[in-house]
Amino acid sequence: MQWAARQRFERRAGWQQGWGVGLMVVAGALFLWLGYLLLIPFTVHHYNDEIECEAPVFYSSERTSYSEGAAGRCSAARDWPELLGVGVLAVPPAVVGAALFTSGSARRRASAHVFQVLEMRDSEERARNKTRPKL
Repeated sequence: MQWAARQRFERRAGWQQGWGVGLMVVAGALFLWLGYLLLIPFTVHHYNDEIECEAPVFYSSERTSYSEGAAGRCSAARDWPELLGVGVLAVPPAVVGAALFTSGSARRRASAHVFQVLEMRDSEERARNKTRPKL
């Protein structure tokens, strides 16, 4: 009876850990994508013209000699609200994934502890029954 209950408990804990890892991988991919969009220079194609743009994090209007149209096209290609949206989309899977992984890990450790205590209790009871004189 205990073995079947432990297997069910372990299976649920493994399911929680698996979903937690999966959600954290999704969040990590979104954060990596956000980092790429923020830190890597890019090119904007406009009709027959190609404009080299700096990464949004490193763009400074004092340093760069973009014409007004080129700077507008660069900033329109990687607009801050869109970048912020990617960051905001990454937070819920990260939080839920971490919570699921943590609770699954805690379930597994609690299960192992409980069943070890039960095993020790049964072992002590068997040892007590061996030392008891038979009548």
